[in-house]
Amino acid sequence: MRRLWAWWRVLMLVLLFVVGLWMVVVNAQPIDLNLLFWKFRSVNSGLAMLCSFLLGSLIGMLVGLNLYVLFKLKGRVFLLRRELRDARQQLERRTS
Repeated sequence: MRRLWAWWRVLMLVLLFVVGLWMVVVNAQPIDLNLLFWKFRSVNSGLAMLCSFLLGSLIGMLVGLNLYVLFKLKGRVFLLRRELRDARQQLERRTS
């Protein structure tokens, strides 16, 4: 099953690469790109779209990974608080 998952990921990466390359080739018209402090003249519009997509994907994955770790840690804190509450209740029963 892991092998199938690995092949699936490779296939999706190759497909993403081909689609990105296709976008660069099809959208070959030059554009002027104005960012906050930089100006680029005659940039391939497909290349600009591909760079924007890749940067957005990277930022999205980093945010998603951080949220996953955050929720995982919150779940662990919840379980530890429950264990602490149960341990305190058992201690109170023994001392009473």
